[in-house]
Amino acid sequence: MKKFLASIFILTSFSAFSVEEKTIHVEGSMSAGRTWMDYTSSKELNLKKLLELLSRSATGEKIIKEAQYKAARTGLLIEDVVKVGESSLTDTTLVRKFSPHSPEHVIYESRSVVYISKNLAWDDALLDLAHELTHYVYREGFNPYSESFNAKDFIKSTIEGSGGEVQAFLTECRVLKELFSRRVQSRSNCQKIEDSSGQLSYSKAVELFYHVGSYFDGFHGQLKKRDIASSFSDLKPEKINFISSAYGVPYPVAALMEYDLVVNKVCENDKKRLAYMQQGPRRGPASTASGQAKFVESYSARCGVKSSL
Repeated sequence: MKKFLASIFILTSFSAFSVEEKTIHVEGSMSAGRTWMDYTSSKELNLKKLLELLSRSATGEKIIKEAQYKAARTGLLIEDVVKVGESSLTDTTLVRKFSPHSPEHVIYESRSVVYISKNLAWDDALLDLAHELTHYVYREGFNPYSESFNAKDFIKSTIEGSGGEVQAFLTECRVLKELFSRRVQSRSNCQKIEDSSGQLSYSKAVELFYHVGSYFDGFHGQLKKRDIASSFSDLKPEKINFISSAYGVPYPVAALMEYDLVVNKVCENDKKRLAYMQQGPRRGPASTASGQAKFVESYSARCGVKSSL
């Protein structure tokens, strides 16, 4: 059996929204003032109940079925994908495998796990579950080792792309309308993204996510340095509506921070891969030598390092 080396990094998405008032009629220990984990002593039973409650919403039922389908494609159940955690988030892990004997040949594998904070009340947990399942089902995969991986696309994908923060927030708002009273709805940010007819507006949501308040000057300066500022016309120094729990800053700022962390990890992993190439035989098939030369060129451009085989 071939020996493979794997390099791993994790991309994390956190829920951006919660409500404060309990209005769903629940039985037993599912009362106000208790967390969803107080229902029983079993994590599995509590998760099962949370999924059952979410399925009472048409939007929730749809996202659960799609999550079940996606999990089944890799031989998993939704119970294998949704876990109890300290925070609500979706962890996507990219594993890169290559043989030390042929480091120019790489295999990529991606897998995701949804975590729901154990400290939430039932309504907050339901909305977080809807939010995170949206990330799990719809978030488009990307390869940070690809030459096309860049900051502009990463920021836009994180916020306004398929399965991004805007779509996840819209899912929350739909579940909120379907399961909770108007009194609870009025305490959310969802009303801020309604159009004149009372319908949820994707474009309004995008605008709100790019309001970065006092972070505007510094962040806009970072975008200018990278020559991508003109791509973010919605960016404004207006009141912040959404903060990333992972970084404690507005989502566009958090996305750029995460991009830089991912690139640093990619460069660290590629440096190790380059070392294996340099340790290998100097002579070999022309295709292998060409592949190595192309990798060195890509590594140097991405990581700003001059290297030679």
